[in-house]
Amino acid sequence: MSINTTFQEQKSAQTRQIILDSAIELFKKYGVNKVTIDDICNNCELTKGSFYYYFPSKDYIVTMSVNSGLDKYIAENYFFDVKLPFKEQLISLNLCAFNYFKKIGKEITRASYVSQVNSSIDVRVKGRSYVDNLTSIIENALNENAFSTKMSFNETYIHCIAVFTGILMKWCTNNDKQDDIIDWTKMIKEQFRIMFKD
Repeated sequence: MSINTTFQEQKSAQTRQIILDSAIELFKKYGVNKVTIDDICNNCELTKGSFYYYFPSKDYIVTMSVNSGLDKYIAENYFFDVKLPFKEQLISLNLCAFNYFKKIGKEITRASYVSQVNSSIDVRVKGRSYVDNLTSIIENALNENAFSTKMSFNETYIHCIAVFTGILMKWCTNNDKQDDIIDWTKMIKEQFRIMFKD
């Protein structure tokens, strides 16, 4: 086994990414429910066999394309500033993620969660921008004893995801009129601030 990536591995990773990019592009343009696997394959000029080689179902591609888009957005828009207090690092990361979800819209965000539940996809994968940044913030904050509670790394990670997911789920299931009276950004800031010592 070689430690270097082979040409075939590179090509495979590129094809997988092309499918993910094609899917999110179509979901944004036409809506998740209207887009079929055939549409995704036609858009990126691949066969259905190629699609199923990389993705077992539409639910899987919905979740993975949204998370791939999130990671690209974070890589391009989030600056991991170690000089900031840990709570501000955590808030900044999740506000950046929230901006991405606002950009793709409520319908795709809802669909990604439904798809994740339907297919039990684990999106906590090392190498993802969101996961790696969150992991780093939590590890550093735990090392400095900055949290107000005594939880393990895994418990803290799950708690952070649960807080953000809860807010995101409430946002994407509320009608747009409620967005005028609810400050989602403030809610994210406050929910993460209370996790830390003063």
